[in-house]
Amino acid sequence: MKNSLVVLDGSSSDEHVLGQAVQLATASGGDLHLFMTVYDPIEELNRYVGFDNYREVKQAILDDAEVKLRRLTDKFGDHFSSTMHWGRRWHFSVVAEAERLGADLIIKAVHRHSRLAEFLHTPEDWHLLRDSSCPVWLVNDTAEHIDKVVAAFSTLEETEEHRALGERVLEQARDLATALGTELHVVSVVPDWLHSQTIIGPMPGMPGQFPTVLADLGEQALERAEEILEDTLDRLHISADITEVRSGFVDIELAEAVGDRGALVIGSAAARKMSGKVADKLFGNTSEKVIHHVRGDVMVVH
Repeated sequence: MKNSLVVLDGSSSDEHVLGQAVQLATASGGDLHLFMTVYDPIEELNRYVGFDNYREVKQAILDDAEVKLRRLTDKFGDHFSSTMHWGRRWHFSVVAEAERLGADLIIKAVHRHSRLAEFLHTPEDWHLLRDSSCPVWLVNDTAEHIDKVVAAFSTLEETEEHRALGERVLEQARDLATALGTELHVVSVVPDWLHSQTIIGPMPGMPGQFPTVLADLGEQALERAEEILEDTLDRLHISADITEVRSGFVDIELAEAVGDRGALVIGSAAARKMSGKVADKLFGNTSEKVIHHVRGDVMVVH
């Protein structure tokens, strides 16, 4: 977290986002670069109608955004390098700018979208989460103070890449908790197969024993998850204030663990080549589902 790119959009959430970024940079000794996105529907109107003074109006909008940015940075008594971008599809430029700067974190205000809107058009936030090569911290401007950092650790060791991702999540969560001076909680969620809607009937040959078998398997899964979690934390020399293994739906359990004033750190292994397909738009990956339920901040680690 030594080199962060802060995405601003001229909204009322900018001050809170920059405040969180400054706090993080101060604690970690890092640098901040500001990326201001600017757009106005006059761009679309000009394409269809055409304005004689379009360039002057656009420049006036950019000048106004520049004034807002300088007033904002003056409040924090510091000088930041900054980039101004005009356009609706801003995520391409943010990703490119982060790569150019060698940023190790992107910080941006979170914007909620409806399920229908996501199906019809994948929001820029989702594109940013999928395409960014560095972690993305989505700041919820309704939270006044972060009281804990919750690391969502998956104990499903499917591949070496999944294990490495889980370790990066723990390390990022530890660093964020240290920088913010708050507690570190580590939570792992094991699916509750006994009450899962995916179970539509008993397995052949054991109609009466099926619930008992599932319950026993669930207990074994919880015990195994606790062992993996403890071993991983010991190996990485990470000390958490609270560690727990829960059973249930991942998105709901994590949202409950984070609460209103927590910050969730979660991994994303989304298949970028699949991001344009209907199935992915309907269901998304786990990190994108979680964002709908979590009321606090979310940091997504690739």
